[in-house]
Amino acid sequence: MTPPIDTSRSGHAKRRGMADSRTIEAQLLDLRGRADHDFLNPEVQREPGRHQVDLPELGLRVSVTRSRYPNRSDGVDQYAATISRPDLARPPSAEEVSMVLSSAFGEAATLAVERSAGASRVRMFRVPAQPGGSFSS
Repeated sequence: MTPPIDTSRSGHAKRRGMADSRTIEAQLLDLRGRADHDFLNPEVQREPGRHQVDLPELGLRVSVTRSRYPNRSDGVDQYAATISRPDLARPPSAEEVSMVLSSAFGEAATLAVERSAGASRVRMFRVPAQPGGSFSS
């Protein structure tokens, strides 16, 4: 029997007894790292799913990309983060969103701006990529 998931330590859920034994935080940091790499080293072809991770123990799917908005050299460097459930049965809760954003972006999570509609089952956010970065919603 798999032990219960510890979500209390440092506010980050732990992944144990799963195919990927890394913490959820480590998986989300890796996801953000792939987004950073692709932003800094753009390639025409990318492997499918490179900017997405499923977290089955939370029932969530997280996607992260990094780009400039608007898409030009003077645009704001930011991440686009999408948090949803694979079955789209209901939107992620505020607690789940907070845990995912803080795990992936650390202190910058406090600067995240939600871009999804109130009734949406998919929650989308913009997060500044640069320390102290900001943007208008």
